[in-house]
Amino acid sequence: EQNGRFYYMAKARVDAVLGSHGEYKIVEEMKGADLEGMEYEQLMPFVEIPGKAFFVGTADYVTTEDGTGIVHCAPAFGEDDYVAGKKYGVAVVNPVDESGKYTATPWAGRFIMEDGLDVEIIKWLASQDKIFDKQKLEHNYPHCWRCDTPLVYYAKPSWYIQMTALRDQLVANNNTVSWHPDYVGEGRFGNWLADVKDWSISRNRYWGTPIPIWRCPDCGKLVCVGSRKELVELAVEKIDESIELHRPYVDDVHIRCGCGALMSRIPEVMDCWFDSGAMPFAQMHYPFENAEKFDEELFPADFICEGIDQTRGWFYSLMAISTFIKGKAPYKNVLVNDLVLDKEGKKMSKHKGNTVDPFALFDKYGADATRWYLLSVSPVWLPTKFDEEGLKDIQGKFFGTLRNVYNFFVLYANTDDIDARDCFVPYAKRPELDRWILSKYNRCLKDATACLDGYDHNSFVKTVQDFVQEDLSNWYIRRARRRFYAETMDDDKKAVYSTTYEILTGLARIIAPVAPFISDEMYIDLTGEESVHLADFPKADESLLDAGLEERMDLVRKIVTMGRGIREKTRIKVRQPLSELLVDGAYEEKIGYMADLIKEELNVKKIKFEHEMDSYINYSLKPDFRAAGPVLGPKIKAFGAAISKLDPKKALADLANGGLVLSLNGEDTKIAPEMVSSSVSAKAGFDVALENGVCVILDTQVTKELVEEGLARELVSKIQQLRKAKDFEMMDRIVISLAADDEVKAVAKDFADYIKSETLADGIEEAGCEQTFDINGHKTGIDVRKV
Repeated sequence: EQNGRFYYMAKARVDAVLGSHGEYKIVEEMKGADLEGMEYEQLMPFVEIPGKAFFVGTADYVTTEDGTGIVHCAPAFGEDDYVAGKKYGVAVVNPVDESGKYTATPWAGRFIMEDGLDVEIIKWLASQDKIFDKQKLEHNYPHCWRCDTPLVYYAKPSWYIQMTALRDQLVANNNTVSWHPDYVGEGRFGNWLADVKDWSISRNRYWGTPIPIWRCPDCGKLVCVGSRKELVELAVEKIDESIELHRPYVDDVHIRCGCGALMSRIPEVMDCWFDSGAMPFAQMHYPFENAEKFDEELFPADFICEGIDQTRGWFYSLMAISTFIKGKAPYKNVLVNDLVLDKEGKKMSKHKGNTVDPFALFDKYGADATRWYLLSVSPVWLPTKFDEEGLKDIQGKFFGTLRNVYNFFVLYANTDDIDARDCFVPYAKRPELDRWILSKYNRCLKDATACLDGYDHNSFVKTVQDFVQEDLSNWYIRRARRRFYAETMDDDKKAVYSTTYEILTGLARIIAPVAPFISDEMYIDLTGEESVHLADFPKADESLLDAGLEERMDLVRKIVTMGRGIREKTRIKVRQPLSELLVDGAYEEKIGYMADLIKEELNVKKIKFEHEMDSYINYSLKPDFRAAGPVLGPKIKAFGAAISKLDPKKALADLANGGLVLSLNGEDTKIAPEMVSSSVSAKAGFDVALENGVCVILDTQVTKELVEEGLARELVSKIQQLRKAKDFEMMDRIVISLAADDEVKAVAKDFADYIKSETLADGIEEAGCEQTFDINGHKTGIDVRKV
């Protein structure tokens, strides 16, 4: 009670509602259920409502977080209100017409969203002493996504398909479908079916598929017409089967009812999702035509894909119609796409100005790169954050690399005037490098095929990218480059042509579904056939898989990568020769025969397989306080002292075997690997790299002789750059002009044969040069001219 008036409200809301209006007193407390059925006066007595309407009901969606704990329900204006009204048998009355204007109120004919109208209604309530308080609230409200105007949301009568009667069958049919990702089928879609509602299939619009039901105005009889032929037979008017089955034409057709009255078609049209869900049947005019072919060959579909927003749209309408017509799922596999967002993860919208014009991207980067990029960012069932920088990366690193390999092959094949198909060399006679890349190619193909079979396009493109960039370009072509230069067409040169040709034509077929244009160009040019899109997708030849060879070559590549890492860390260029690389002697039997390959890659004079690597290495241990502190607590100080006294190498071995136990404060304590931080360093003049059990040590001491050879290699590099800058042909002979200090001149003289052979030079002469270069700290003028 407050100021002589009595109010009902949730106890938790009393102070928030009444507190600012003065003193109040709680007169009586009761459960909400005790109010059920209590009647009250109609607040705004403008609309006559049949039956009982103004009484209290209960519902579990009412909260005590705001308001009073008692809410007004209007069954025509909201799903919760409608359900509550239906529970109590309250009539659905709507004082708003289809144009969004009030009807039977003092505000009849005015749009409900008209500016200032809310204020007028509040003033009327105040004049009738029917308002206690007022406040402004901001809340989300549905707007038209096209014109951004507010929507009027209210209940309308509808025609329904009783899907609830098919709930169990829908769930069972969905369990036969392979969903990608599976959690959408099991969760989002599965939950939707498990709680399926009857399907409202009618819409109060003009355009759309007319619902083929005719109603008698006198007796109310309904006739659902099942075909054009049936409509012709029933129609009062003279029509034939060519009649246009859309409005207004079909509405001119009438049927004679048994009571004698003329039946007219109901005004509603079909939910457009019903049209979509009927697609498998409608496209074949089933069951009027193609029934045998449809049942035996065309249904169900092997595969469909659509956006995640189609869970309650196309995915459902297909399943619903197929279940009540055929009793089974309409598809075997479903791939679910998510949205493409901007690079910040926000939904693209013209209104926000963060959309991307795909045609501009096609013009700038090509359709292939754009398509490939979209699949590379993330699995298609996760949101894709679109960043143009990532697209540039794909265009350069993947497509640029693929084109470089292709152009390199074509350049030398054309120079040698050969058809690679005539260069076939039996697999057993090909060098190990060729057998390795063919094994890698077939493994890539096998894995890529498995990705596609699993609808995992993201893993597919990454598998192909890794092969092209790392295996094919960065290792095989680079290691085989000199074989293309060879002057005689022996089996070794034929093998490199044959191998590269087989891989390029295979790659064209592999990438064709995602990159249709570059693949077609490559395939047609390489094979002379009509189109890659008329060729079969390749199948992996598992007889060419050689796991042992791959393991050996991968170990060599790892050693090379670690050696380059040491060079980078110590800032010694790869073009600077070094004397020696030490490799763990345990690997000698496995890769000893590839020592020359490692020497060439790392530019070292000698590979030594050392069985006493520890003599070059210093190990050190210290506590990892972040990991050890919470576990050891007060023992942590003793742990630090104990670990400093250990033999680091033995302690690391014990840790690896799970057997390191230390006495800390008089108590034996087991030490976990993560509690110890270890490091290795090489002894003076050497540097070490240790990774996953593989250890290499590089002699980083540079002698005078090594410095001179490094200068020679730098000269070759700069001369090659000049050849390229002047657009010389690959086989053009040149003369080199050099303006250098005495040290560089001496190097040019001592290494003249090497420099000339590498650059196709007939001679090196001293002369003034316009361009100067920094050759390892020596300012040197260099120029080249064609002979």
